[in-house]
Amino acid sequence: MMVKDKYGRPLTGTDWAGLPVRLGEFGAQGAIADLHGESDAVLVWTGAENEVNIRGSKLDSLNARESRSAFVRRSGMVDLLPSGTSIREIEWGGGAMECVSVSFAPDVVRSLVGQAAPSLDIGGPRYGLVDAHVVDLVKRLQAQVQTGCPLGPAYVQGLSLTLVSYVAQRYSPHTLRSGEPSRLDAAQLDYLQRYIDEHLAAPIGLLDLASLVGYSPDHFSRLFKRAFGTTPHRYLTCRRLEKAKSMLRDPRRSIASIAIDCGFSSQTHLTVAFKKATGVTPGVYRRD
Repeated sequence: MMVKDKYGRPLTGTDWAGLPVRLGEFGAQGAIADLHGESDAVLVWTGAENEVNIRGSKLDSLNARESRSAFVRRSGMVDLLPSGTSIREIEWGGGAMECVSVSFAPDVVRSLVGQAAPSLDIGGPRYGLVDAHVVDLVKRLQAQVQTGCPLGPAYVQGLSLTLVSYVAQRYSPHTLRSGEPSRLDAAQLDYLQRYIDEHLAAPIGLLDLASLVGYSPDHFSRLFKRAFGTTPHRYLTCRRLEKAKSMLRDPRRSIASIAIDCGFSSQTHLTVAFKKATGVTPGVYRRD
């Protein structure tokens, strides 16, 4: 059978803070024809083992001859598709599969790293790779999409930035370097700390923090970790938990309202983060 939604359905929209994510669901056997990628993409496959035949695979920018690939695709394998990849036809058989694809959309990548990322210079598409780190990052992005982004935009942007940087460093000879200062100065540190503490209830993202001091998110993440010893997302969570502890001393405040005022998406989100950090729930902490 031919697949109608051959690129998968979009899971993210304009309000999503990170790289665009799509989900493809494919039956036990089938075929897809005439695929073309407008931007670099990473695909992570899960499901049954399949025999895959790819005919007419090429990278348009190289004006290369079409190639053929035949291999066994197993759950957890990764495909890397550089921008301009064309595939005349894919056939498979064996069992149902799912494919989570993450697009390195140029405008999103530019907002994350402060510059246009180089195209995946890998000589054409690569199929059936095994890379546990890519799988983990993509699955974490998928989980945030499908649960309403409970960990906030900073976490999603951090995951997206890590995925872009890792793939560029691991698979492309080009690297993403900003050439900017090597540390945050005292005034910048003070400004960031005050801004975070004054806006804990807001959905602060990595892009927001980076823009405060005028650095690309990629470079800012390195500077921030060097200065604070942790990532922006973890620092935000710690500051929110400290504020929650202070507010829990007031018995008139409900835990649900404290969660929202501290920047957590719900009481459940606060409870999970609080117990992970302290070993007890907010209710138990309040009673002790």
